[in-house]
Amino acid sequence: MSLDFRRTTLAGALAMVAASCTGSATLPGTLTDVADAATIAPDGTSDASTPGSDCGHEGDPFAEVTLRERVAFLSSNALSGRSPGSSGDLSARASIESRFRCLGLTPGGDDGSYAQAFVDDAGHATANLIGVLPGSDPLVASDIVVVGAHHDHLGIVRGSVHPGANDNASGVTTLLAIAQAISSVATRPRRTIAFVAFGAEESGLEGSKHYAANAPRALPMDRVVYMVNLDMVGSYGVERTVYALGSFPGTPARALLEAHAAEHATIHVSLGEPGDESDHVPFCSVGIPHLFLWTPGGSCYHAACDTADRLDYGPMAEIGHLVTDVTRDLASSTSDLASVRRSRQFTCTGGR
Repeated sequence: MSLDFRRTTLAGALAMVAASCTGSATLPGTLTDVADAATIAPDGTSDASTPGSDCGHEGDPFAEVTLRERVAFLSSNALSGRSPGSSGDLSARASIESRFRCLGLTPGGDDGSYAQAFVDDAGHATANLIGVLPGSDPLVASDIVVVGAHHDHLGIVRGSVHPGANDNASGVTTLLAIAQAISSVATRPRRTIAFVAFGAEESGLEGSKHYAANAPRALPMDRVVYMVNLDMVGSYGVERTVYALGSFPGTPARALLEAHAAEHATIHVSLGEPGDESDHVPFCSVGIPHLFLWTPGGSCYHAACDTADRLDYGPMAEIGHLVTDVTRDLASSTSDLASVRRSRQFTCTGGR
């Protein structure tokens, strides 16, 4: 079965998927052709050596060796800090697109691609990357849980590469692992999950603001019932804590974090505080409940020493497991998540 994502409404596509693909681990075939250029590095060479380009790593998505490899690639000197519009930005985006394709995610960007292109305030062309796992239940498949992480960083600052391993290669790597963990099981969640790697966060949340103001037609903002944000999840050892910001009492994510706490007892999760500036804000500002996972960066925050060898991969994997459980449960919940959005406003910033 081949579906044209550009001409088929998400609800229609979901209904067909639910009718004909129940129990399938991934969508049969691709929903649309994706430009082959997505797997070509900026210098014209193949990116076959980059993680995900050969559709490998189909074992444990949270294996430390896999997490290390992805973070090392995204924060390598070759990508020069992934500033918007740079060759490193292009290579990072190509790797993420390739991985989305390998996981069988539906392209959610422009013209049937994974990329939602935009130009940042400094005039640099970049993009958000959107991979969609359609929900299985036609009754709630039009509800959307967004899982996001920004893929950009600062680039070269005063002659030094700022590699951005924790900020935010760790978040993108964890997002890709979560996408694999959820998409690889036979039973799909009831609701749709949109995995979004945002561009140009460091210059003022530009990618998430662009997404919120120009949401894909198949993923309208008024159907988003939750936003899960992963920003800097690799430095657990700084305070031996991961902050689950936005997990206010009475919210569905708070209840799920508490329900799963015993299964993830090796990490300490701090609950309830509002977040600081990150990609959840454009969603929260229109009333969408959020969960923002963050570990303090310490002395290497926005510094040249934010390198892959400094990250805490064991706790990072456990954080990924926890967020997978919470995301899957949100997307499969029998509760009316849309009513949570309608019933209250949320504090978006003002925390750590």
